[in-house]
Amino acid sequence: MSTQIMDNNLNRAGITNYSKRYASSVINTFFKSKQKIGGEDIKHLVDIQQINLFVIKNLFEEWQKETDKLKSPYFDYSSPQVAQALTEFMNTLSRNISIEKKAFEPLLIRAVEESVLLIFSPYDFYTHLTEHSNGEMTIGNLKRTLKYVKVNRNLLESLIANMEKQKLERVDEEKYATLLHEVFQNIQASPDDIGVYFDNFSKIEPLKEGDIYGVTKETEAEPVISKVKPTNENKPEVEPDGPTINDKHTNTAASIAEIHESKKIDNLKSHLSINQRFMFQKVLFDGDEKAFYEALDFLDNCNSKESAMKHIYATYPHWNVESEEFEEFVELLDKRFE
Repeated sequence: MSTQIMDNNLNRAGITNYSKRYASSVINTFFKSKQKIGGEDIKHLVDIQQINLFVIKNLFEEWQKETDKLKSPYFDYSSPQVAQALTEFMNTLSRNISIEKKAFEPLLIRAVEESVLLIFSPYDFYTHLTEHSNGEMTIGNLKRTLKYVKVNRNLLESLIANMEKQKLERVDEEKYATLLHEVFQNIQASPDDIGVYFDNFSKIEPLKEGDIYGVTKETEAEPVISKVKPTNENKPEVEPDGPTINDKHTNTAASIAEIHESKKIDNLKSHLSINQRFMFQKVLFDGDEKAFYEALDFLDNCNSKESAMKHIYATYPHWNVESEEFEEFVELLDKRFE
């Protein structure tokens, strides 16, 4: 799975715009009754805990930038005693967080944007960590980031373990990309379920597939959804790439998979969810990225589902036709050729 493949499917401008709308809704609600936000408020600001954690991470990173500027011809800020005093000072500050609306907004916008990437496209999130590290990555930076990662955490844990195994304290951007690619190729666990996150984001601000993965033929014609809090009677139309094994919701509201179920797709590759990419490549193609995408290209060029299935049975006789992965792959073909 190359960075290019993942980036081509991401709508970075859409993610940024959505993050601003989401943050605006949260901030306007919170600061109606309060002048400043404190540490305990941040911990429980929204239902998506990953956003709250990233706000705290971004806040501490800003503080770190301030301390990095501390230089003096008279004092040694690098001494162990000073470092310990600064740590104690930071602990005191962390218990006395008090941020006004104007200063808090950019922290929250960035936290939402990072959370969307981590949840819906973890490869891109971890790839772009180097953007904040001057083109290189240290194991110390990764470990500090790990403290604030709740979703798809196993990927970062594996990356850190890989660096420790190779005794790498610091790597350049190219080496980092190689290590990250190896982790995603070899990871055994599936990514976290994204279905519930679509719903949780939409409780604050309606989130659609186009906000994350760009406008497709299906999303171009969709009407603009008014910014109202969704209920069972007024549920925002969230249309992801297609149902996954875990995308199951209650019967009281339309699920993402149910809404998208009747939509025909014109291209297999561009309509795969992040869950499906991992699952199909890992289970059906034994982790072989090249074989996976070559198969998608071939199947897209088939004239009918019958010819596509004939190719599958002839080329992959070892596939378990009763597995959930196979059934979901066939469902994707159904949408392609219906």
